[in-house]
Formats: sequence, C-alpha cells, structure tokens
Amino acid sequence: MSLASTLPGKAGRDAIFPATIADSATVWPALLRLARNDERPRETRKQAVFWLGQAAGEAASAGLDSLSQDATVDREVQKQVVFALSQRPRDEGIPILIRVARTHRDPEVRRDAVFWLGQSNDPRAIALFEEILTKR
Repeated sequence: MSLASTLPGKAGRDAIFPATIADSATVWPALLRLARNDERPRETRKQAVFWLGQAAGEAASAGLDSLSQDATVDREVQKQVVFALSQRPRDEGIPILIRVARTHRDPEVRRDAVFWLGQSNDPRAIALFEEILTKR
C-alpha cells in the first residue's frame, strides 16, 4: 500500500491489487486513507474505492458510507463509492445507497445511486421508487 500511496499514475493504481491479495493483511484502512487523499491521482483513488468495496466485513461498508458523506471527495470518486456500495451485501449497501439517493448534494451521484438501486431488485429500493414517483 505504501507504493500505491507514493507512485505516480498507473504504477500507483496498479500497486493496489497485489496488496489486496496479500495473505493475513488487513488493507481496508489503508484503502480508505488512499481514497480520501486528494493528492493522489483520481484513478488511484477510484481503484482504492473499488477494492474497498470488495473488502470483507461491515467495516468496509462503514468506510464507504463515510466516503459517500465526505464533501471533499470529488464526483468521480463519489460515483465509484456508489458502485462499490452496490457490490456490498444487501443489508450493508442498500440502506446507504437509499440515503445517498435521497440526500447526496450532487445530482449525478444521486442518479448513480438510483441506477444501482434499480439493479438490486431489493424491496427497499422498490419502496423508494414508489415513494419518489407518488410524491406530489
């Protein structure tokens, strides 16, 4: 992870995957720090978010939730956060996606959250769509 945090461009981005498959390593805290570091290239931060979304456990979802609410994280990274949330187990990702769809400050990020909720076929997402469509 130290290479991903220091190498420029593609090299930094490509250093993330090997860290995620390291045996007996807990990398999600480093992935979260990397995703928040606006001094790193956007593609490196997006890659960190992707692998954070693949990390096991509720702690990874909590980290993604935190990123989704961070106003300093740029739009493209926020959209990657939404995608990563869509890949989490339903009980972890869907409630956060619903909150993002309802309250996120950026309409493009909200739109992506609605899209991924639509792909989920989750009853909570359907209830949200019904609420939105019947609102007057």
